[in-house]
Amino acid sequence: MRARGTVVTRPDKEPEGVLADEARQIQKQRQERRIVSGRKPPRPIPNYICYAFLFPNYDPKTGKGCPRPLPRCRVCGYRIDPQEHHDCPGFTPKYPEHDEEWHERMEARQEAIREAKRNGLFFSEDEDDLSGYEDEPEEDWCDEDDGDPMWE
Repeated sequence: MRARGTVVTRPDKEPEGVLADEARQIQKQRQERRIVSGRKPPRPIPNYICYAFLFPNYDPKTGKGCPRPLPRCRVCGYRIDPQEHHDCPGFTPKYPEHDEEWHERMEARQEAIREAKRNGLFFSEDEDDLSGYEDEPEEDWCDEDDGDPMWE
């Protein structure tokens, strides 16, 4: 380590060789990275400028004149806000497409449900034995007309 305040001069002759060339190249790349990293990416253009036909009466200073409800993208279906920038990811299907394996799994599942019904594991309303499934006691039920105006 050199002492502070000491002036170091460069040699008159630049170093040569493979290592020196590689070092220059690395130093140049580092300088370019510093320059690029200092730059900010350009701001995206807001939708009221990109899609002016969707926002003909929109005033960005006051925010008035925006159509209600907000328009939606015809491709992806996302809402287009006037102050944001819409980067359309492209068409996204509303329902997923299923492959043959999925169909086979669903058919196996349906078959398992059918088999369980055949074995009596599911409750069915047409069975005579309804013990344990009573919701209300029988004395609450009355088939007689008790003067209720609805039944008259």
